[in-house]
Amino acid sequence: MGRIFHKKGTSILFCAAILVLILLVCMLLVTLTQWSSLNSKMERLQTLIDNVQQGNAELQELKDYLQTDEYVRKWAEEHGRLSQDDISWLEKNGL
Repeated sequence: MGRIFHKKGTSILFCAAILVLILLVCMLLVTLTQWSSLNSKMERLQTLIDNVQQGNAELQELKDYLQTDEYVRKWAEEHGRLSQDDISWLEKNGL
């Protein structure tokens, strides 16, 4: 039966090359599994960002509404700050 490698150094280099190749394949597999995990995390974070931006827009709309005369009048009526005469005067003047 013949020997595959005639020199001991060649066989050690061949084994080292195989080990390096196996290590690189393992690293590639780990990276690919992390890639899909990172993509799913990115999608969830993008959804959260979109929800926060939508919430900020709704808060800005509410803030703008709270600064209107209509809101102030409704609030004053609900909390008894306007008398019936004041309400009649506002309605008469179109406010």
